[in-house]
Amino acid sequence: MALAPAAFAPSAWAQDIKVTVQGRDSIVLTPADFAALPRGKATMVEGGKSAVYEGVLLNAALVQAGVVHGDRLMGRYLNQVVIVKAADGYVSILSLAETDPFYRDNPVIIADRKNGQPLDAREGPYRVVVGGDRKPSRSARQVNAIEVRPAY
Repeated sequence: MALAPAAFAPSAWAQDIKVTVQGRDSIVLTPADFAALPRGKATMVEGGKSAVYEGVLLNAALVQAGVVHGDRLMGRYLNQVVIVKAADGYVSILSLAETDPFYRDNPVIIADRKNGQPLDAREGPYRVVVGGDRKPSRSARQVNAIEVRPAY
């Protein structure tokens, strides 16, 4: 489900996220950049409790950085992985196809809100939430960088 970009209200402590796609220049997405990108919602169960997260579609951020997407994402591009890095050193890895709405019904988002409220310091300012996962282990908290590169 896509939300209007105007629904984004960055928190006072929002930060930039560096996005690196191998073979291209890195970009830095600022809170203002996030305000212009398409948004979505993803539900995740953690600790037995369900929560609704809202944020920018991860694929939209990756497209800004120059990834191949949609019906052009095939062949050699399917071996690319998205490495999500958190401030505490945690790393989460997804295939590039898993982030693309052309291949996946459940959205993967860079969340900035949980149950209608800005993310707290424990989770935010950004958390990648993988909609549809049964466990939250790929949903990295305090995300500060995202890298796309071939898996091998």
